[in-house]
Amino acid sequence: MHPKAIQHDTILRMPTNLHIREVPDGVHAALVARAQRRGMSLRQYTIQVLQDHCALPALDDWLDGLAALPPIEGAPAAEAVERSREEDDREVLRGRRGA
Repeated sequence: MHPKAIQHDTILRMPTNLHIREVPDGVHAALVARAQRRGMSLRQYTIQVLQDHCALPALDDWLDGLAALPPIEGAPAAEAVERSREEDDREVLRGRRGA
């Protein structure tokens, strides 16, 4: 491997410092409390929160993926929910009458 490529690869893997100014007091206090409950430093906890967040797809990407799915055949969801509720109601009424 070319020395410049090794140097470039190493630079890309080095941790980056992130400074956040003007964090509201309530947000800071919540982060500190959550970190303490997990036995972590604020730095460790904040890194974990950011890693967890970045592991999820961005909302726009998720919506694009959802829009690309083929439509589901059958009754609309609202109708299926309504039928299920009606069945539940009938079961409840049968139970009351039989008691």
